[in-house]
Amino acid sequence: MTELEQARPSIRRTLLLSIGLLSLVGMLMLFFGARQYGRRAADLSYDRLLNASALTIADSITLVDGQWEANIPCAALELLSAAPDDRAFYRVFLVGGRTLTGYDDLPRPPSLAADHSVFFDADYRGEAVRFAVLRRAASSADGPEAALIQIGQTRRARNEVAGDIVWHVTGWIALFTVAILLLARLAIDRALQPLARIEQDFSVRTPFDLRPITRAVPTELSHVVAAQNHFMSRLSSNIDALRAYIAEAAHQMRNPLASLRAQAQLALDQNSPQQWRQGLVAVERHSDKLGRLLNQLLSHASVTHRAELHHFKPLDLRTIAKQALRESVPQAEPRPRVRFDCDADDTHLHGDALMLREAIKNLIDNAIKHGGSEDAPILVRLQADGADLLLSVDDAGPGMSAEQRERAFDRFDRGEHASAQGAGLGLAIVKRVVESHGGRVVLDTSASGGLSVRLHLRRDAA
Repeated sequence: MTELEQARPSIRRTLLLSIGLLSLVGMLMLFFGARQYGRRAADLSYDRLLNASALTIADSITLVDGQWEANIPCAALELLSAAPDDRAFYRVFLVGGRTLTGYDDLPRPPSLAADHSVFFDADYRGEAVRFAVLRRAASSADGPEAALIQIGQTRRARNEVAGDIVWHVTGWIALFTVAILLLARLAIDRALQPLARIEQDFSVRTPFDLRPITRAVPTELSHVVAAQNHFMSRLSSNIDALRAYIAEAAHQMRNPLASLRAQAQLALDQNSPQQWRQGLVAVERHSDKLGRLLNQLLSHASVTHRAELHHFKPLDLRTIAKQALRESVPQAEPRPRVRFDCDADDTHLHGDALMLREAIKNLIDNAIKHGGSEDAPILVRLQADGADLLLSVDDAGPGMSAEQRERAFDRFDRGEHASAQGAGLGLAIVKRVVESHGGRVVLDTSASGGLSVRLHLRRDAA
């Protein structure tokens, strides 16, 4: 297993871990909640016994001739016998602190008791003890007086009851959590079944089977499947176009190669230097034609590749047009007349400089081949087209009929007035470049009766 396969995240594992973590947090919260509830429930039950004992003792305390008398009945402590492992402590004392009976060293309550029982916890003789304090009021000749009854019980039975509640509740929580995880696993497996079915469909397809996915998928996967179908549609179109292009290119290259071979064999059968020279001239002519065809094929492939990449940058179309003119117009005599006019103040746009330069060079090359004249030179003009730019190339050649314009952008279509040296890819390259920049190409008749090619280019093609 590669490092990439080891590092790939799993949707199933991620969901199960997330649900498990949430369940664990919920289980801990419920555990602490159950512990608090168990403690309160146990305190509530045993506090009633403490309160009953305190009331029983309070009923046995009387004020006689200004003196408090305490006769603690056995029933007062028998109420606490429900917890046989616990120990009980009591004390009856006055507000001033004097103990009448019981344990004199019991912890003092945090505040003097009111008319109702007050409960508090404290450590006594090394154990946690729960105390109840009750105020017993009486009247004497000197005025109202009060005595306090304090009774306590260790927390052993309480803790056992609270623990029993906690662990019973925790057991049910744990069982519930396990059930949730099992159901979550089943639900996740069911939710991921569409992915497994799509994987199965792809595993049995041939490499050239790019049909769209037609299986019904959940809403969350519909956008992914739609994007994948769109990608496969584009890939299928590109493959079909590539196959057609390769077949057309092979057909176009077959004729120059056959001519080269025929001329070479014909020259070999001759005996005079003059005939050899004629054969070599013919070989050179066909070699030039084959070289131009290969250059056009490479140019078309490069433009197609760069159009897919769509790496556009800010550039100046005026500079690009001037570079194309320098590279396209022959310097040797007879030199064609080519004029460049720019009527736009701002010629900046986003685009691919190499692609645009290649398109303009093809237009200028076609115009030179099909004709400029002394009276009407080839005109390359750059001007504003509203918020965008318009570049036009006009020649004084034979032009094109309406029928020829309809198929002028087809690959390897050379037209009836094309020179024998053309490959029929120039306008196809131009259209590919302009459309990749979000523009359009228009063919029309020039002012001199030739062909006018207008490129409408958007400034914000990126």
